[in-house]
Amino acid sequence: MGHFLHLVFIFAMFTATIKGSLFNFRYKKYMKTVYKNKSNNPFGQMIELEEKYVSQPLDHFDPLVKGSLKQRYIVINDYWKKPDGPVFLFIGGEGLLSGYYLRYGLINEIAKTHGALIVGAEHRYYGDSLNGDSMELSNLKYLSSQQALGDLAKLHQVISEEYGVDSNTTWICFGGSYAGDLSAWFRIKYPHLVHAAVASSAPVRAITNFEGYNNVVRASLSDTSIGGSQKCTGNISSGFEEVGQLLKNKSLDRLHKDFELCSPLKSENDYATFLSNLEDNISGAVQYNDDGTNNSVEYICKTIAEAEGSPYDKLVHLNQVFLGSLDEKCLESSYEQMLQELNKTVAQELVGIRPWTYQTCTQFGFFQTCDVNTQCPFSTYLGLGLYLDICNDVFGITADEINARVNFTNQYYGSDTPKGTRILFVNGSIDPWHSLSVLKNISDSAETALYIQGSSHCADMEATSPDDTPQLTQGKLEIKKQVSNWLSSSGQQRLTFKLIR
Repeated sequence: MGHFLHLVFIFAMFTATIKGSLFNFRYKKYMKTVYKNKSNNPFGQMIELEEKYVSQPLDHFDPLVKGSLKQRYIVINDYWKKPDGPVFLFIGGEGLLSGYYLRYGLINEIAKTHGALIVGAEHRYYGDSLNGDSMELSNLKYLSSQQALGDLAKLHQVISEEYGVDSNTTWICFGGSYAGDLSAWFRIKYPHLVHAAVASSAPVRAITNFEGYNNVVRASLSDTSIGGSQKCTGNISSGFEEVGQLLKNKSLDRLHKDFELCSPLKSENDYATFLSNLEDNISGAVQYNDDGTNNSVEYICKTIAEAEGSPYDKLVHLNQVFLGSLDEKCLESSYEQMLQELNKTVAQELVGIRPWTYQTCTQFGFFQTCDVNTQCPFSTYLGLGLYLDICNDVFGITADEINARVNFTNQYYGSDTPKGTRILFVNGSIDPWHSLSVLKNISDSAETALYIQGSSHCADMEATSPDDTPQLTQGKLEIKKQVSNWLSSSGQQRLTFKLIR
């Protein structure tokens, strides 16, 4: 969930979203904290949750396959006006399902308005939704978006039976980032189970070499309305160009010292791992643009501007600032060390890294590169070869196999021109993932596209706030209005939502 991916991860949605570079220590540190208390939220308050588990078959499509796994789910029954109230299904993505958005997000506001039962579904092979040997390579073949949708279908049945949900009750699903994909795909593949879907920041078009991600990163870093500037982008680009020259000249000891690397640079893949983690602080700030924090474009550009020296010196300073803020002693740079992490099969040590990497290699790609992209503000050392090597070295998956599986994903779901009705695709202009989503209405009766200027990755899933921009405020109102219209058209919902302009 969360860039949506280099493979180096960053947390975002607290249910996980994709950024993914290779070995993001920020993501690891965050997830280790969350695993200690899966009910907490970013503000330190305890979230009281009704947590349950359902047994899911390993393979929904072959009854001869034996074995099962437990799927964790969360129920909030505080507002449900049975029998008229709808059911809102919040779909988890590539990480632990936290109760934060269920209790404090926009879905909770809408549930209060419409008297809805809220159900949160954790994704198989993440969080606590696994069996003891889930991460062994022989079992990873049961980790896919298709199997995850099968889990949702069975959970629909379990909830209906356990809570006495009438067969005519309207279900609406919600999800952000990869879970946004699942939200749209659940509506497309199981239209008899869900009436409608909200898909926030959902990159429904799979792609192996996702160079377009960094096109948006560059544009957002230059956007003066969010604290960016052409000068900021130029400094970052020039800084990475200087780093590239030092790599080319084999000035590795200097880079090791200046950027406080955890281990010496020995190979081309070490170079790429180092650069991926270095740029992750920048691209992550673009993707989430969390105003008032160090995870924002304004903060990045201000820090760059205030630092003395050349663009290279400014980049060194920015790295020092982030290492200090994360209480890290060094910057990860070893490809071999990263492979060791990815090859761990003890679930609680993985915090989502191994399974999500497997999903990118087998279904989505999403590898963010600077191969031939002249608009990339980073380094051409960030090439596709790094990711192809990871897939092959860890899982034995070749480049040809990756491309074939990515093509299958697009054919199976419809890419960014899917066929379905009552799906709301919500995207923000700052978010680099919007380039893989649905940005315009496909037809008058099919998907609806909501594009929010100045908004970042999954920002529309947060609760309404006085700090929201006018565009984001209006976007959230439009989401509420659309849900209200769906419920009214279903003939079940008696409550109405009023749009206040």
